[in-house]
Amino acid sequence: MILNAKDYENTYLALHACIMARVPVILWGPPGQGKTSVIKAMAEHDQRMIRVLLASIREPQDFGGLPSIQDGRATLIAPDWAQDLAADTNGILFMDEVNTAPPAVQAALLRVSLDKVAGDCYLGDGTSVVAAANPPEIAADGWDLAPPLANRFCHLEWSLPADVVRNGIAGSWPKYTVREVPDHELKIALANERVILGGFLTVRPDLTTVMPSSTKEQGRAFPTPRSWETVAILCAWATAAGLNESVRRLLVQGTVGPGASAEYLTYRDNSDLPNPEDLLADPGSFDMPRRADQVFVVGAAVMNALRSDNSASRWIAGGEILEAMCERFPDIAVSLARDWMNIRPMSRSKKDDIGPTDGLIHALIPLMAEAGLLGES
Repeated sequence: MILNAKDYENTYLALHACIMARVPVILWGPPGQGKTSVIKAMAEHDQRMIRVLLASIREPQDFGGLPSIQDGRATLIAPDWAQDLAADTNGILFMDEVNTAPPAVQAALLRVSLDKVAGDCYLGDGTSVVAAANPPEIAADGWDLAPPLANRFCHLEWSLPADVVRNGIAGSWPKYTVREVPDHELKIALANERVILGGFLTVRPDLTTVMPSSTKEQGRAFPTPRSWETVAILCAWATAAGLNESVRRLLVQGTVGPGASAEYLTYRDNSDLPNPEDLLADPGSFDMPRRADQVFVVGAAVMNALRSDNSASRWIAGGEILEAMCERFPDIAVSLARDWMNIRPMSRSKKDDIGPTDGLIHALIPLMAEAGLLGES
């Protein structure tokens, strides 16, 4: 619930992060709360085309396309708004009142929302999809979202608190921005986030997919492999863009729901694991965690660091870290050893190619041979 200007700022930033990350996002709130105006203002600020559709008065073919025969082949002709976005490749599609659209229209929205396809027209990777909805209890002939559609969105609660309205009417509507994130920074942040998420799902595999038990919950966020992937993307954006932890909480909760998000964020905040760069600089300082999931996170982070910046000394240091894992966590060491061997630095002279030290050979090679990895490296 948005109670004050700070809550509004955090929700605004979470919304802007979803739009910049090209993650489908839906705003839930009463009518008259400025949802459309805010999206239009963001589009203007970012100099992006926007197309606004009222889903409640549309037909399935307005999203699925109209069948047509061309040169003896059946195609689905996309409407003009889809063709406009496809031609621009950096636009925003805003669909209002999606939960007052009948089930047939919601079904047609499935491909549009996630795959960004209308008819046989691809809207482009750069297109952002935003939706808005009134809660069913106050919507005109409102429906709960079908689970397949709900699972495609990050869900954010939206309203205008009194202090924001007061200042806005006086001529000072607040504006906030999320900084542009360079691709290389985002790539590193995403790799690290996936490592942490992998560790979490190692200890909580039961949260990989949790179908809601009630009809109301089915229309909101819940965990699936698809929504966990979205969590990794949005958390990477939050990290790379320097967003605060309240914004991160809104993004994660809006993607997998309150229960799963609370557990994941608690796990994430309490990982307290060493920096992989520090370990590669001094592998002898590696203090083995007690839990297998923590060991996996450390090892995967080290492999990510090597893939982004590899050298002979760093590669050997990575092998020493794997060697330390072998005695207590051989299965994890073997699972990471394939990547480690595949990224071995190669010299110009084959006779100078870098290979494992004797200690690494004794520790890793038998395990890798048993796992059938040596013939593939």
